[in-house]
Amino acid sequence: MRKFVALATYFFPILVLCLLSFHRIALAAGAVEMQVEHMISLSIDEYNQAMESGDPEGWLRYFTDNVSRNGLLSVQKGKGQFAEYYRWEFRNFQAKCVPKKIWVSGRTAAVLFAWDAVHRPSGNPVQVEMVGVYEMAASGKIESVSFYYDTAKVAKFFAESGSGSN
Repeated sequence: MRKFVALATYFFPILVLCLLSFHRIALAAGAVEMQVEHMISLSIDEYNQAMESGDPEGWLRYFTDNVSRNGLLSVQKGKGQFAEYYRWEFRNFQAKCVPKKIWVSGRTAAVLFAWDAVHRPSGNPVQVEMVGVYEMAASGKIESVSFYYDTAKVAKFFAESGSGSN
């Protein structure tokens, strides 16, 4: 019995320290995920506000200089191409992103949303359900985003308006 008490006395503090460390790691991971969700939500709100004003510059500040974007119909790499694409999008569409659900794991977020837009040159409405997958850099800015959607719903608008690609 003395051996058991001696071993328990020795290992109990170690067990408690391990559990506390695990709890801190879990809290830290949760804190990162909360920050990622908050930044993604802020960036979507800023996209909508920037679209209202017709100026993407405020929204572009949420992205790193080496940002990459895959939109299935066009791909951009670097802040220059990324900004050029969104200037094109803001000229050709009046849009609003309406998030329905956000899932976060570490620094990655997947957002299910409706992109509700009007194609400015034709006046035709377009609504597309999308999933955006965002990767957050350690800096707190977004370093990559990929959008998944039914390309048939928007391909004609890209063709009419000059694709917005590289």
